[in-house]
Amino acid sequence: MAVALLALVVIGSRAFLIQLFRSPEAAPPSVATVLTPSPARTTTFVLQKASATAIGGIIGQPTPLGAAALAQIAQAQTAQALTEIAPTQTAAALDAEVSTLFAHARQVFYDEFVDNRNAWFTGEFQEIELDLIEDGVFKVLWTGRGTSYELYELSSFTDFMSEVDCQIFRGGENGSCGLIFAEQRNVGFYKFEFFIDYYRLSAITTEGEPVVLAEGDPRRLARISEQNRLRVIRQGDRIRLFVNGALAADLRDTTFGAGRVGVSTACYREEGGVEVHFDNFGIWSLPTGS
Repeated sequence: MAVALLALVVIGSRAFLIQLFRSPEAAPPSVATVLTPSPARTTTFVLQKASATAIGGIIGQPTPLGAAALAQIAQAQTAQALTEIAPTQTAAALDAEVSTLFAHARQVFYDEFVDNRNAWFTGEFQEIELDLIEDGVFKVLWTGRGTSYELYELSSFTDFMSEVDCQIFRGGENGSCGLIFAEQRNVGFYKFEFFIDYYRLSAITTEGEPVVLAEGDPRRLARISEQNRLRVIRQGDRIRLFVNGALAADLRDTTFGAGRVGVSTACYREEGGVEVHFDNFGIWSLPTGS
């Protein structure tokens, strides 16, 4: 049985959340920092290659979850999580539906990373991560084992779409990139994590064991050594994941409600050697009940 332990250290405006849990492979760290004015940066320290990480507060000292809140989350993860929806659409019909959603969506945020106008964190962090915006992409370079993510801080979303181009530029067998969504401070988030030979959607809580809600092999959909377009569409309790426009997972889950959206990276090798590039990160809000 898997067990998760968390320890929180707050230094100034950065919260460092250390989490230990079991996973299919050896994994990394992740921590939390403030990103102004828009995206909020978070990094956490994890020691296993599985389910993502949990998040503490970005600013100030987080308040631990009480037993009742944890019980509600556990119930949501077991009783409500993962109702698979049988595929009923052709690729053409799905493309048409997505096009209609975009036509009625409101673009909230979009960054092509031509510069750092949105004030992403850049520079060295915790001696194992270097973040740069150059050559028209957002680069994350790992020199140790770890995972981190950055959040768009200004809005929370329930019904939305988010997309990002990500490339595991170096160290592909030991790295991942992805999208974070429904992030709630001191509660948790969903993580859509993409590897060159594997993907998964995990529900991560601040306490307790991460739950993998969907997983699969993306190689029939992915482009090796190139950018891959990741997309999440969330409408109510329905979550759909896409890789390069193709549907990778379609499920229902109610573990988390409204929350913030961001991007994530991970390095699962102690010596580092992973470099991830992001481009064209966007968030669109959808009409409720769309």
